[in-house]
Amino acid sequence: MPWRKLLPRPRWLPRAVLMHPARLVVWCFVVVILMMLVVGARDLFLLRERVLTSRQHDLTLRVLGVEAVLAAERYKLTFVRDYAQQQITIQESAAARPPDAAIEAAYAARNQPVWQLAVPNEDSSIIGVSPQLLSGLEGFERRDADLRADLYAARQLSHVLGLNQRNDATAGAVTFISSNGFYITFPPLAADKAPALLRRLNGMPYYRDLLPDRNPNHELRWSSVYTQFESTQQRTTVSVPIYVDNRFRGVVAVDLSLRQLRTLLGTPDDADATRYMLDRKGKLMAASTNETIRDLRWPDALGEKWKHLTLAELFSARSGVRQSGGEYLLFQTGDDGNWMLLDTLKSDDLNRAVLARMSQPLLVIWFLLPLLMLVTIRVVTLLFDHYMALGEKLQQLAEHDPLTNLANRRHFSDLFRRESARRHREGHPLATLMLDIDYFKRVNDRWGHASGDRVLQRLATAVKENLRAEDTPARLGGEEFAVLLPGATLAEATATAERLRAAIAAIAVEPAPDAPPQEGGDGRIHFTISIGVAEAGIDGSTTLDAMLATADRRLYAAKAAGRNRVCASDAPAGSVAAPTVQG
Repeated sequence: MPWRKLLPRPRWLPRAVLMHPARLVVWCFVVVILMMLVVGARDLFLLRERVLTSRQHDLTLRVLGVEAVLAAERYKLTFVRDYAQQQITIQESAAARPPDAAIEAAYAARNQPVWQLAVPNEDSSIIGVSPQLLSGLEGFERRDADLRADLYAARQLSHVLGLNQRNDATAGAVTFISSNGFYITFPPLAADKAPALLRRLNGMPYYRDLLPDRNPNHELRWSSVYTQFESTQQRTTVSVPIYVDNRFRGVVAVDLSLRQLRTLLGTPDDADATRYMLDRKGKLMAASTNETIRDLRWPDALGEKWKHLTLAELFSARSGVRQSGGEYLLFQTGDDGNWMLLDTLKSDDLNRAVLARMSQPLLVIWFLLPLLMLVTIRVVTLLFDHYMALGEKLQQLAEHDPLTNLANRRHFSDLFRRESARRHREGHPLATLMLDIDYFKRVNDRWGHASGDRVLQRLATAVKENLRAEDTPARLGGEEFAVLLPGATLAEATATAERLRAAIAAIAVEPAPDAPPQEGGDGRIHFTISIGVAEAGIDGSTTLDAMLATADRRLYAAKAAGRNRVCASDAPAGSVAAPTVQG
């Protein structure tokens, strides 16, 4: 029987799957690989988003750091401005303190090209210039009526600014610039620099842009990058105007070095990446690189690929990620919405960051899966073939007689049930033969059991040679044999039995090599058989046992009638033996 007939019939699985286990393994692995690819693609997407989110989070933390520093500078400026406004207001009120000698001396020297107000040794000097040197400088005007009050407030500020600088070594230069033609700066500058410095201040955005016509709302301003006075160092300045009774009285300014800003910006993880700081007008205020950044505007520093983006769009969104030309732009505005940090990230760097975060064992599994599939297919195929071969052998042993290779009784019973059901369903006849070797005990006694086995094997071969393909011979035990004849009537079965009897009678079997020597004859074994015939449905033969009993009864009737005969009916009432057919 082919091995495919041995396979189980599961309700939940097509039988064809069990017939081709290697294909099942391939499809299972394909499904697993596809699932892993889907999961892997999803994980890659999530990792990509996680990397971008992490970069955005880092940028937000940098903004908070810059904002903290700027908040501290704004607080400092606000305090100094309020203090200066308060001092000027007091000196211009009825509660003003009387002028002292130092202020009167400075007031007396006010028309000299350069003059100073004496201050304690540790404080910065107040340095002014004559009205002639102020001529032509926008935002400066000598007002003698305000000068004493301005000088008094300046001297108080000098002490405050000095305390701040001495307590904070990292603080940038702090400057009070009076519109009355003098200034205080800490650290101090030489007095002979005053004319040049005031001319420079007149043109600096942190002073000029705070004049009433340019800053009607009296807002704090943050200037773009510039080079420090008589230095090569680059600076940016935060400044705030001073007003008393709605009159512009000057500016307080604090410098921030680009080195300090670069420290706050930090260094991006990728070598090619750059972090920028822009104001709302698009001026580049600082960058994480050490390159000189003067008069650069959006998008010159970042490249043409971002030209389609407008600052208004970025400031309106406040934070987010944009992609263009294989590069990502991450941005985050400060709390006041007047400046922004930008971080560039190339796609290659993003992919490297994603791969670095992927699980290395998972990548190894992905690469090993195809090899594992091939090995599994090979092992499954070998095991399946091996067990199918064993299954066929077991099936052969379970259904066939090991000596004659004919069907055994159990298999014969299964075939009878199937053919009987077919007979009831289709109305076809079904007959059975029972045959037995005549005097088989004598064969064993005379020639030995080995020779008897040869006789049984030769008989089985002869039976198969003289039957139709649909007929099934079986060995029921010892020398008893049966034949199932589907579609055969009693007469047809009787003719078949007679043909078998005649064929067997003409057979001569060579004895076994160890058989005892015999006297006379040709030295070969000659034997005959007796056969009983029965048809299902006749004489109540509806079951296998009933049918075999009928055929067995007629077999013994043939033996009683002299053996080497075929008996197809029972003896009539009162008769000694049943009618037989003899060749």
